[in-house]
Amino acid sequence: MIMCLYAGIYTPGIPIHTIGCSAEYLANQSPPSNYGSDIGENAYIMNLETYGGYIDGCALKSQYDQYDALDNNPSACGHLVNHDAVTSNVEVFSFVWGELANHDAQSMYAKRKEYFSIPNELRAHGSPWYYDTKSDDLVLFPNRDETPLLRKMVCGAALLLTNPISQNEELLLNYGLKEPYPLWAKGWYKGGS
Repeated sequence: MIMCLYAGIYTPGIPIHTIGCSAEYLANQSPPSNYGSDIGENAYIMNLETYGGYIDGCALKSQYDQYDALDNNPSACGHLVNHDAVTSNVEVFSFVWGELANHDAQSMYAKRKEYFSIPNELRAHGSPWYYDTKSDDLVLFPNRDETPLLRKMVCGAALLLTNPISQNEELLLNYGLKEPYPLWAKGWYKGGS
């Protein structure tokens, strides 16, 4: 059962056509919520193993509509789920928003306020995406005006219930962090100091 959605800006992984071609992924250096800061300091990064890339749950302001918040959808509260490695009761399921719609992604975004609020957007502010060492090119994320055709690749994440819960019980997720643990998570795992 889907319990909630994870709101935020989606940063795609390195494009498939660059894998094995000596490309260096740069988008994991700095999150969209605070470009220029260390991504390890952001406790709201949801890595999407199935599709690659990550959702920044701190980036809740729309890049396309300055008055729109990505967590307007009442189901988009996954960024509020806390960590528990032992008694977790939800797990992450990632998906592509464009695959869920019966119409093309561009019209889905144009009409999103008429039907439902999609709590994710594609990172679109011209920051570095990857460095192509073969062509010696620095590839940037497109600016928001250049993204309509790329919006079909926006991924989302849902938190699925794994164990029965009672009314008012807190949802808990094992964040699955690996060493070295970020400063904000030290002490959560056995041996993490």
